[in-house]
Formats: sequence, C-alpha cells, structure tokens
Amino acid sequence: MARSGMRRAPVLAYAGLVLLALGSLFWHFATALDLMLLGSLRLDASSHWLGAVSFLSSLGGIAVEGPIALLAMAWLLARRQPAQACWMLAAIGSGRLAVEAIKALLVRPRPPLFDRLAEVSSHSFPSSHTAGTLLTWLALAMVISRPRPRSMLIAFALAFAAAIGWTRMALGVHWFSDVVAGYGLAMLWAGVAARWLPDPAARRLNPA
Repeated sequence: MARSGMRRAPVLAYAGLVLLALGSLFWHFATALDLMLLGSLRLDASSHWLGAVSFLSSLGGIAVEGPIALLAMAWLLARRQPAQACWMLAAIGSGRLAVEAIKALLVRPRPPLFDRLAEVSSHSFPSSHTAGTLLTWLALAMVISRPRPRSMLIAFALAFAAAIGWTRMALGVHWFSDVVAGYGLAMLWAGVAARWLPDPAARRLNPA
C-alpha cells in the first residue's frame, strides 16, 4: 500500500478498537444501561412497524450480504482485478469467522426469550449482522477507484450498518453493547485489512 495509505489505515482500526472496548465495558459494567436500552428500543409485538423492521434486519444477514460480496468479487474479476477480489474474500471471510469465533468463545446469552421478536440460535456478543454488514460495505468501498463514489459508499456503509444494528435491538435479539462491539470489530478488521489492499486499488484509495 502507498505510504499515505499506511498512515490512514490505522485510524479506522483504532476507532474500531475503541468501540469494541466500549461494547465490552458496557456488557461487563453497565448491565443496567443495557437492560434500559433494550426496554426502550424494543418494538412492541403488535407494532405496525414490525414487518418493515424485520425485513430491514434481514438485509444485514449473510443470506443477503454474502451474495453482495460475491457479486462485488465477480465485478472485480470482470475488471481484471483478481488480487482485489481475493483481498475482499480474505477480508470479509476472515472477519466473519472472527465474529463467530468470538461468539463461541464468550458465549454471552441473548436478551430474554420473552423480549425477542425474531428467532435466533447463536450467542449474542458481538452482533454478526452489524459487523458483517459494515465489513462488507467498507471492503467494497475500499476497492472503488473514484473518490466521490467511494466516500458516498463509506457513508452508506456506516449509516446502513447502524440501521441494521438498531433493528437487532428493536427485535429484542441483541443488547446495545453487542451492536457497539459488532460495529467496532468491523471497523477494526477493515482498518487492519486495508494495510494489505493490493495495488492499484490501494493507490486509488489513498492517493499520494
């Protein structure tokens, strides 16, 4: 990666590390706040918005984000950028594996069953919907060559992932701390992975 990229890549990683740490601190030392936010953000089971929120939440699942990532890789291959396609596969794939490994290691319980408005089976910390969505769209933004579309895509990634995280709390399947940690982990992973973004995408992402 170009030298300017080497300077910029840690910024995203450091911001993600801070959010990941904050999520962990919320979990361990602010349980009452987690409970309060769950109660205030969760939708009522009879809400007219439940269907729309459930649909929006599904857009952050691997069933949707996975094909988006594969289409992006196919686009890169069509543009004769196999190194960038492989980078995306490695960055997103390893990030998703890291989320599931952390879930299995920490085994944090989900919010109480009577609070949930969607079926879930995995552990809670961090939110894989939030992390997977943000990581997928940040990775895609990093391989975009033109500055303006790239900036717009980064803004979209941050906003869309935040919206997905909100839906997970609105459905009562994640704690606030899970969402913050998922957001942070994605930023951390993307920031670290950006240091190995192959040329020419690296030069386009971080012009000297």
